[in-house]
Amino acid sequence: MDDSYEYWFLAGMLLHQEGRLSEAKEAYEQGLVCDPNNSALLNNLGNVLSDQGNHTGALARYEAARDSGGGDSVILGNIGRTLFLLGEYDKAIEMCLEATALDTQNSIAWYYAATAYYELNQYEKAIEYFHKALALNQSFALAWNNLGNVHMQRGEYDEAFKVYNKALDSDRNLTQAWYNRGVLLFATKRYCESVRAFEEVMRIKPDDMDAQERLRVARDECEADATLLTGSLE
Repeated sequence: MDDSYEYWFLAGMLLHQEGRLSEAKEAYEQGLVCDPNNSALLNNLGNVLSDQGNHTGALARYEAARDSGGGDSVILGNIGRTLFLLGEYDKAIEMCLEATALDTQNSIAWYYAATAYYELNQYEKAIEYFHKALALNQSFALAWNNLGNVHMQRGEYDEAFKVYNKALDSDRNLTQAWYNRGVLLFATKRYCESVRAFEEVMRIKPDDMDAQERLRVARDECEADATLLTGSLE
């Protein structure tokens, strides 16, 4: 067996692509035995840990990658993304903006900076940075969805509808966008349309109990509307 770090790096990448996360983790760790300060190995190990839900462990590897001389935009963006996932929104923004200062084309870093601003209720900044991400990738469905959330929070319902539709144009299986569209339709008393949105959520994610309850309530309101309409025509 080849004991070079390159061998383990490539093995880790292939295993990660196949979804074999535990084996990919072991491969990257073996590579780090050969080259403990290899920033690419550390970064990719962080990616595996992130996919496993171990965000604290991922952050430690990303920071080690940066400290080993790998302070490029991708690694800084990964640190920012992970800080966001850990709820460290101010730190996430700082790191994501460092990443975009190195590479203005880093749409993921713009996205996480925007989403962190959204969580901090700084909606103008959130809108500005979501648009930066979308200028780089018009098919960025999650960015469209989260931009819709900003407009929803600001009471800009017409704009929110447009943006959620753009999210769904980019990804018809994005449950968040169908769910948010359903919530917005219900809030604007378009109950039967809301039913259809929540039905899409259930089609994609049948175990979503919150969407299931919202679907039940929306159906009740839709049926009540139909009853009222029938009564008014008699």
